[in-house]
Amino acid sequence: MVTDRIYERRGKARVRDRYRSTRIYYAADRPPSFLAMWTSRIAIFAAASAAVTAGLHRVSLLQTPVALTIAYILIAAAALALVMALIAGLDIWVTGRPGTARVFCGAIVAMGILAVPAGVWALSLRHPEINDITTDVSEPPEFTEAEDERGPSANPLDYQGERLAPLQAKYYPDLKSLVIPRTTEEAYELVLQALAKLRLKTTLEVPPEDEDDAPGFIELSEHTQILGVVDDVIIRVLGEDKSSRIDVRSASRYGSNDFGRNAEHVRTILKEVAARFEASVPDPEKEAAAAARKAKLKAEKGRRPGSKADRKRPNLSRSDIRRAPERKASQPGSAGARGRDKPRAQFDE
Repeated sequence: MVTDRIYERRGKARVRDRYRSTRIYYAADRPPSFLAMWTSRIAIFAAASAAVTAGLHRVSLLQTPVALTIAYILIAAAALALVMALIAGLDIWVTGRPGTARVFCGAIVAMGILAVPAGVWALSLRHPEINDITTDVSEPPEFTEAEDERGPSANPLDYQGERLAPLQAKYYPDLKSLVIPRTTEEAYELVLQALAKLRLKTTLEVPPEDEDDAPGFIELSEHTQILGVVDDVIIRVLGEDKSSRIDVRSASRYGSNDFGRNAEHVRTILKEVAARFEASVPDPEKEAAAAARKAKLKAEKGRRPGSKADRKRPNLSRSDIRRAPERKASQPGSAGARGRDKPRAQFDE
């Protein structure tokens, strides 16, 4: 029995020694590992570079192709920093080296950077792969000013109707041409008023010409608020018999998916033009109702309470009106008695 206990104790000691030998405890003054130091440096550098790149692109100091290239490099750097953080974390767990804060900071920053492209990818699944929207798929308006502003790496301006028209009919069936009973010049002015109301600055304005039956064109560029991604918009005002047709086209300069931005541009402009048109059309029923309401208010109000015609003499027979104190009786022939004998002025009631 004693011998068995001795062997049992020796076996437990060997097991403890085996587990202790797999974990090496370094001194507290030893520096962190190479991976622990550089994972935080790479992640913070990538985050700062991403913020600077987004800011420069927003103020149009950095072209979109260059910004996209930098973004791809920063995403790869963030992925590398995350892998280094995982390896350094395992090293710290096994060896006990310092550097936990560096690894944790690098991993959090790297995951924050990688969350942006992951969110963009998830958002792209909710929208069709379309980057050019028009209300006239058979003869869409053609860009003029945007052709000079787009670079060689931008999306082509030729409308790809075979691929885009079925997608637009499926996902945006409400986008149609707007026809209003106005001349071409009046419709053109309504469009300019709508753009001014929406605070959209135009880059090209070509008024219509009735003599040559030439339509009017308006071009502008719309930037997103955060990243400054550019979408080119063109509006065509075409005259018909006693009416005008307004077509809007919006196309993204870069990318194959616009995340619904172009459809929103077209929808917003058409709604504002329709609102401007409805505001300019007189409504006889509303005008008659407004006139009747005004006459009723005038009849109820009558004359102003503060006018001279409404200043009536108070009824002295009422008990609630305070009378002036009587003057002391004066001797006959005095000035007071003579004054009371004179006739007083009467107010018309």
